[in-house]
Order: sequence, then structure tokens, then C-alpha cells
Amino acid sequence: MSKFFKLKDFLAKDEVFHIARVFITTRYDISYHSHDYAELFWVESGEGIHHINGNKVVLRANDMVLIRPEDTHTFSSNGKDLTIVNIAFPKETLDYFHTRYFSNSNQFFWSGSALPYHIRIPDTLVKRFSSRAEETMRFKRSYMQMDSLLLFIFRTIQEFDTHQDYSSAPSWLVSAIKTYNNTDRFRGGISSFVDICDRNPDYVNRVVKTVFKQTLTDFVNDIRIKHAADELILTSIPIKVIAYSCGFESIAYFYKQFGKRYSQTPFDYRKLNQKIV
Repeated sequence: MSKFFKLKDFLAKDEVFHIARVFITTRYDISYHSHDYAELFWVESGEGIHHINGNKVVLRANDMVLIRPEDTHTFSSNGKDLTIVNIAFPKETLDYFHTRYFSNSNQFFWSGSALPYHIRIPDTLVKRFSSRAEETMRFKRSYMQMDSLLLFIFRTIQEFDTHQDYSSAPSWLVSAIKTYNNTDRFRGGISSFVDICDRNPDYVNRVVKTVFKQTLTDFVNDIRIKHAADELILTSIPIKVIAYSCGFESIAYFYKQFGKRYSQTPFDYRKLNQKIV
């Protein structure tokens, strides 16, 4: 049986949004529910199941999900503790953001699909979001704090999502792209991506060419180079270490591929983007 939650029931006096780190340790810690607010969460650690609109979706560390007010959902830990950071905010704020920033968007909270927007993000972004959330928790939960935090999250995931149009891609390919986007997979190179697709390499290459107008090699390299670019901005990890973690055994080849995409060296890219202004 589904319950209906109201945001005001979670707010203290003078608060306008809710933010918390939630630990889900049993089969059903939270009632199956819909609500009069929007929410988003990311998984910091653990594994579980997201029971969403009659479907079961596996949740793992680095998953982020944007829940629309009309979605009905709950969580179960699946025998493993699940730690998430959750933000709930008024539907009116969602409407305002749509009007001001996303008037032509059918992504994020404004998707008409059966399931809400779900993306896997790298460890660096999880840590970045969690750090920003912890900072926000120290202040009064005002409109200023809410808008600042939400805009930070929107801007970051929009940049991360590489602006690729997946509308014409088959579901197995979209799923493979999201699963592939981590350094453990990168070290396996193109063969690792093909393994995730669970299809013949020549067939995967043909579909990628049709959908993205790139060879499979160029497409996979783009995913890895984009991740490397994020690491260059967000960390001080040596360039050689980043190249290796992204699956590039040859530093010269890494520099060549990076220059092909960003028209500058990794060193210059880091220097420019980490410059204090």
C-alpha cells in the first residue's frame, strides 16, 4: 500500500528544504510512497534495490537518481547496507527551475519516461556532492542555500552528461555506456565495453557508428578522455596516473587523444581550469 508524504512533515520551523544522509539497513526501511515534493539522491556506499513505479532497479555506489513528485518508490538494502544522501524540495522550486533554466528540456526531472532520470557518476563527483551537502547542512535551510546547492548539482551533472543525445540508441547501449563509466572498466579498454554490451564486437561497432557517427574506438576513447579531463580539474593526481587509471598504457597516445578532443595538452588544460581568479 502506497503512502503520501508531505514535505512540511519533514521540516523544522523556518526550513524550506530537507537534506540528510540516510542509512538503509533492513529490507524495507522506508514506506512505499509518493509525495508533494521533488527529491534527488546519490549513493555513497553499499548496494540495494530501488522499488520505483512498480519496477526494481539495482542501486550501487555512484548512482544518482532524480525523483519526480508523481513517482512512487521505496528502498530495500538487499542484505547490504545502503548509504544515500537525499535532498527533498518544494515542487514550486522545480517549476521555477524549469521555467528559468530548462524550459525546453525533457531530461532530469522533466522526463516523461516510466522511470526517473538515473545516472552513474565518478567517485570524484560523489565526494564533491557529499562535501557540498555536508557544508549546506551546517547552515539554515533557506531558499538561498537550497538554490545554491541545487544549481551546483544541476550544472555539474549537465556538464558530466556530455550532452550526448541517447534518444536513438538502443537501451542495451545506453546501459553499457553508464556501466562502463568507471576506472575499473576503463583498464579493460574497448574489450571491456564490448563485454558489457554482451554482443558481437562488429555489431556493437556498427550500432555506435549509426547512433554516434564514430567508430567504436573513438567513442570509447571519448568516454575515457572525458573522465580524465574531470580528474585533471577535480584532483591533483599526476597526469601519468590519471592516464593509466583511464586505461591508456601509452602516455604519448593519451596526450594525442586528449589533444584531439580538447586542442591542448592535459597539463595546459589542468593549469587553465584550476587557475584561481
